[in-house]
Amino acid sequence: MSSQLPQRSQPLYEQTYLALRSAILTGEIAVNERLIESQLAQRFQVSRTPVREAIRRLQQENLLASDGDGALYITKLSLHDAIKLYDCRIALEQLSVVGACENATAEQLKGIEQTVIQSERLAQQGQYQLQNKLLEFNFDFHRLIAQSSDNPWLVPLLDHLSNHTRLLRTQTLQAEPDITNIHREHRQVYEAISRRDAPAAVEYITHHLKASQQRIREIFERSLPISSAEKPQQEALQCPRCLSFEVSRNGRRMGKQGYICKQCGRQFLATYGSSRYSAEIREKCIVLHNNGIGFREIERITGVNHNTIIRWVKSPQDK
Repeated sequence: MSSQLPQRSQPLYEQTYLALRSAILTGEIAVNERLIESQLAQRFQVSRTPVREAIRRLQQENLLASDGDGALYITKLSLHDAIKLYDCRIALEQLSVVGACENATAEQLKGIEQTVIQSERLAQQGQYQLQNKLLEFNFDFHRLIAQSSDNPWLVPLLDHLSNHTRLLRTQTLQAEPDITNIHREHRQVYEAISRRDAPAAVEYITHHLKASQQRIREIFERSLPISSAEKPQQEALQCPRCLSFEVSRNGRRMGKQGYICKQCGRQFLATYGSSRYSAEIREKCIVLHNNGIGFREIERITGVNHNTIIRWVKSPQDK
């Protein structure tokens, strides 16, 4: 499949870079599709030199990555990547809406409002084919706010994060196509900015991005594989009674290694012990609990025993 380069005045390598980036961020190139330099050159009807330069830039932007064999693929974001991405966006976009409340002109406010209105009209049509267009309005909305903040540092920083948010959305859109409620959250943010109400704008943008973060989290937990770094790691035995990790060997029974807990004295076999979990999975369980999810449901999602989760919640600093 060939792709048309944008008809612009930029050098050929810049056009190739923009075309390849667009193909990545819109999902035109599948996440698991191996990218081969010669095929990309044929696709964009250019020589391999501008393709090579485009690949280099996209690797620097972490949109492309090589596997252990040197094969080139689109970067696949993990749940951990997604959570940290939204953490950064929340911090920056709080600054963005405050700046917009203080500095946005009437013309800029009109532009922000238009993206909300267009999103609302599009959402009413309720067609899955319109999801990508809704996403474009979503990114335009956030960028226009940043531009109206009169902070020249915010726009390039948010553009960088926006590219990875687009990549994330492309990778999760099939798993969760319903994004039509986002425009309602945008309406709240816009109205707060138009009133020059900075505290309300910060509250609404934070709620909006945290809601998006939670939606992405739920998509990963329901539909997409969690990376091995986010799965429980088998490292040490844990007492099945008091959940202490302070255990020592205690002879053998039935041909299996026995253990005794130094805290409560419980004797058990290795097969009874539970596993030590990574700090990341521990944090994930606590966050899920703080978001109102029950212990049994967290156990179902993460595979961590609900008693262990209860202990973590009661003593979050306990190692």
